[in-house]
Amino acid sequence: MIQILLLLGVVIANNLRFKAKGTIPNLWNIQASTCNGVMFDAGSSGTRVYVYSWNCRETQTMPYVTLSEKSIEKKVKPGLASFASKLNEIPNYLQPLIDFAIANIPKSMMAYTPIMLGATAGMRLLTIQQQTDIIKEVQRIFSKSGLLFLSEQWARVISGQEEGAYMWLSLNYLLQKMSNQEQATTIDLGGASTQISFKPKGLIEDGVMDLIIPNLNEYEIFSSSYLLYGMDQALIQVHKQFQDNDTFTITTPCYFNGYENVYEHDARFRVIGQGNYTECKKLIRQYLNNDPQNCQHSNCGINGQYQPKIDGNIIYAISGVQSMVSLFGFENYTLTQYSNKVFSFTSLLWSDIEQIPEYISNPYITTDFFSSIYVDELLSYGYGINKDQLIYSPDKIENISPSWTVAAMFYQLAQIQCQYDSPVCIQLIK
Repeated sequence: MIQILLLLGVVIANNLRFKAKGTIPNLWNIQASTCNGVMFDAGSSGTRVYVYSWNCRETQTMPYVTLSEKSIEKKVKPGLASFASKLNEIPNYLQPLIDFAIANIPKSMMAYTPIMLGATAGMRLLTIQQQTDIIKEVQRIFSKSGLLFLSEQWARVISGQEEGAYMWLSLNYLLQKMSNQEQATTIDLGGASTQISFKPKGLIEDGVMDLIIPNLNEYEIFSSSYLLYGMDQALIQVHKQFQDNDTFTITTPCYFNGYENVYEHDARFRVIGQGNYTECKKLIRQYLNNDPQNCQHSNCGINGQYQPKIDGNIIYAISGVQSMVSLFGFENYTLTQYSNKVFSFTSLLWSDIEQIPEYISNPYITTDFFSSIYVDELLSYGYGINKDQLIYSPDKIENISPSWTVAAMFYQLAQIQCQYDSPVCIQLIK
């Protein structure tokens, strides 16, 4: 069992958050009552920075954080992991994101604004030494940013299970469900990995995360992460078998019929699409490898690993799933509805796609034949979601992008005394 102690009145204070804007009146008429935080999500395909705002902490014990009605974000490509052999280029890579964050923070608040980074699956694919070298360079850059960087733990590689748990906590916080009897199941799909986290009604045999939130509750959830089962890595792994090293071609049923171009993941190869929905679906199922007859546990998920049955009625599938289903105009949908759209979509020829503006303008459209089927099979076959179950995939919740970064920032913030990040706190404790 992995235990995370979350000193967060933040995550949670339904009783605090909705009764008043802050728990202590601003008796000193302090103007800087809004505090900020900068959080970097270093994913496999790029790095995104979030600038969060909240009512400044007013006590030295727990951060009574109330999110503002906005978060600001910006993303750059490629992923941080791609700089393993060119560490000297990391400053120029990160600086535009740092500049963007600073531009959205009042100068008077810079020294109070924490800056943090969590690196996910793309970095986990590197060797430990490569991870260490990259993270040390990030820590050096952050320490000279002019923002608040108090601990090396504020820039690190996080585990997949931890990433999943943070996503569960972040999303249920944004949905205001932390005090409810039933919380949402969360599914996150990135470029290199996918995570699932939920609170089963029955016993959890493995993969337990114990989230302890003082003065509120203790949540024992299941959280699991699957490296190489993210959108990009799944495509790469499935297509290895089609690489012809004599002709340097990849003839595949998982690209649109009529599509022919350089392979996105290895420029030595040329992709020749055949556009066969049935064959592509079969290949994806083989890769997900969740045959009930081969399950060695009470219930299995991806690659035969243990996963409790999803027995809740609230399921949120975000990130890569949201990007894919939004192509068909979905935000709330069943897999039956989504599957019908996928079947029609993958019946199109590449010449048809080129004539449809909303499709051809999509930067990921060349791989969306594969991705659309992969999302369907991941949710239904990999994770075992019923075809008639309603699934939610919003782009924003309360105007904030659902991300593990919300909970990760607040967890780190909870570990420091409030005078470091809050001028309001400084005045109150004088």
